[in-house]
Amino acid sequence: MSRRLNRQLGKAPGGRGIEPSPRPRAAVTRTPLQRLNRILLIAGAGLAFGAVLLALLTKPFDPKLLGINLAAIGLGLLMGKGFGMFMFRRVLPTASHK
Repeated sequence: MSRRLNRQLGKAPGGRGIEPSPRPRAAVTRTPLQRLNRILLIAGAGLAFGAVLLALLTKPFDPKLLGINLAAIGLGLLMGKGFGMFMFRRVLPTASHK
């Protein structure tokens, strides 16, 4: 692109302008608990979707079986949350006594 055309585009109303583009946002640092919650949310949604799909595809449809499957998924996610909080717990240093 020629220099003259580039300057005209920069001065045009609604044009690209000559200002530098905004800096990209810094990555948000997440705590291990937030990461664990996100993993469990995505996994739970996938498992629940699979359980509902499986229940709808099997003949005959049994709502009691679907409820049992969803309750088992919920219990498993709750256990996973407890296990994850135990594994990723923060070990605090003990205070030194003088």
